[in-house]
This record gives sequence, structure tokens and C-alpha cells, in this order.
Amino acid sequence: MGGMAQPLASMTGFGRARGQLSDRLDASLVVRAVNHKFLDVVVRTNLRDELPEVEAAIRAEVATPLQRGRVSVQVNLEWTSPPRLRVMVDGRAASSALQQIAGLDLPDGVSREVAVRDVLAVPGVVSVASGETIVDDDEIEALRAVAREAMAAFLEMRHAEGRRLVEQVTTELGLIEEFVDWFEPQMSSFREQAMQRVRDRIAEALGGDVAPDPDRVIQEAALQADRADVAEEIVRLRSHLKAFRSRMGQGGAVGRALDFLCQEIHRELNTLGSKCREAGVADRLVDAKGSGERVREQVQNLE
Repeated sequence: MGGMAQPLASMTGFGRARGQLSDRLDASLVVRAVNHKFLDVVVRTNLRDELPEVEAAIRAEVATPLQRGRVSVQVNLEWTSPPRLRVMVDGRAASSALQQIAGLDLPDGVSREVAVRDVLAVPGVVSVASGETIVDDDEIEALRAVAREAMAAFLEMRHAEGRRLVEQVTTELGLIEEFVDWFEPQMSSFREQAMQRVRDRIAEALGGDVAPDPDRVIQEAALQADRADVAEEIVRLRSHLKAFRSRMGQGGAVGRALDFLCQEIHRELNTLGSKCREAGVADRLVDAKGSGERVREQVQNLE
């Protein structure tokens, strides 16, 4: 037995979560996504230090349930207690500064007295580093849990937006099908009208004094009517609409397949419009093509 179809999801979404990683660290995490042809995940932190272990853990949690979209993840790590700082003084730099000051040719009345604070203020003499910038394994695991919580909210938003898109697409598909249902029963009448126009043009061209050859008129009229025949386009259009509903019903990441079917539907509607120019068709066809465009716009938001 087959499982239930996966829900369709929009590629846009947002989710956030925060939590305590340890006695020394809290974390907040925000996930955002927009449309993209492929999956592109970017992870950023608020720390200057590069933390590849954090990026790898977050990327694994974020990328697993996704197939398309440009996803940005902002991770903010916050110290709950002041980190231990390591202060280092570069003795060589300090001695060099003092020696250079001693060797200066100063004007009369200018003191050579130099306070310690003056030397320490020289860039590069003093450096301060934290000994707690490395996130340990337990904190990484806790951060994964925060990421999963943010992703749960993110995915729920994507699925809610996906349901809204499906409703809109279904409505527009129904309008295209209504056009096809209206058009198809009238195809024989449209064909006859096309043939009659050819007869009238031939008769008008020959004038009233010359009788047209009936066989020639019928042959020419039939040829023109065949050129305007759209039976194949209607068959293909119905096939594409059926395939569209079927793929949409399968759920999951079907955005690319649906986008391709949108192109095929648009092509058949364009061909139909170029072949059939009967009165009353143009306005309805414009509405059907408008529905097709709106379907494609919505489909491009689907994963």
C-alpha cells in the first residue's frame, strides 16, 4: 500500500527558536528562505571566530528536509556568564616602543616621561583573547535541538503557504478547464464557419458574373478549415491539465515538473488562439491564458 502524499510546500518560510546550550551559553536561531532553483544554505554566527563544527551541525539539520530554496540561518551565541579572558603583553613590542621614544630628538621643554599606560595603548602591544570560544560536543547537540525547533516552525509556515498556493492553483486550473469545456463542443461549428468564410471570399473575388467551381471551392475551404483545426491542441491541453492535477496530487517537491506543464499548457493555448479566430473565442481565450499565467506564478513558489 502506498503512503499518504506529502504536502506541497512553498519555498518561502520563516522560523525561530532559542534555548540554553550549557551553563555558559544560550543560543537563538532564525531560519529564513526564499525561492531558488536549487538548495542553497548559508549559516552565519555572531562570533568573530570561525566555528565550522557549528556550521556543519546546523547545515545538516536545515538541509535534510529541504530540496530547493535559498536558506539563510542566523545563529547567535550568548554568554550567560562572562567568558574568561586571556591578556597577553608583547614584551618585544613594548621595549621597541620605549627605545624609539628614548631616541627621539625632542624640543626643549618636552618631557620624555612615558607612563606604562602610554606604552600599553600602542596597537599590538596588548591582545585579549577568550578561552571559551570553542563549542563542545554537548553544546553542539543542544544547538541541534534548537535548530530542529526552529525548523519545525519554518516547515509549518512553508506547508501552510503551500496549501494556500494549491487552493489558488486549483481555482485557476478550473477556469482553464471551463474554457476547454465551452470550446470543445463548438469545434465543428467553428470549422464550418471557417469553410463558409472561404466560400464567401472566393465568390466575392470572382464577382457575380462568374460561377465558382464547386469542387475547387470545397477543396480550398476544406484546406483552410484543416489549417484552423485545433482538435489535437484540445486533446493535448486536456492531457496536460490532467497530468498537472495528478502531479500536484502526488505532493512533495513537484515544483519543477509543474512549471514544465505550465509551459506546455501555455503553448497549447497560444496555438489554439493563433488557429481559431472565431467571434467570441478571443475574450474567453484571454481569460484562460490569464489563468495559466497566474498558475505559473504560483507554481514557481512551490518547492
